Amino acid sequence: MTAGRLNDDGGPDVLTLTSVLDGRAHKVTDSELCAPHSMRTGRYAALCGHLVAPAPLVEAAGVPCGRCVQLDPTPPAEEATRRPGRRRGWGLRRMLPA
Repeated sequence: MTAGRLNDDGGPDVLTLTSVLDGRAHKVTDSELCAPHSMRTGRYAALCGHLVAPAPLVEAAGVPCGRCVQLDPTPPAEEATRRPGRRRGWGLRRMLPA
């Protein structure tokens, strides 16, 4: 599962859930996650119509469903850019003994 993105146009928030049935990452609206029928069954209707039985959230996301990507009403998420000169964890190497 990935975090939902707020749609500034007033549209629904969309989350990505990986289905144990087909192993693909499907897009599900936040209103579908809260729907009474979904809460009872534990299965959620994706944008493409697939009924998603979510995989454990500790597993890596599956291959994105092409149809869900086409139907996603939210704008694409902006990737965070890293500064090329900085390395992660260099401060820990200075503080910890070799």
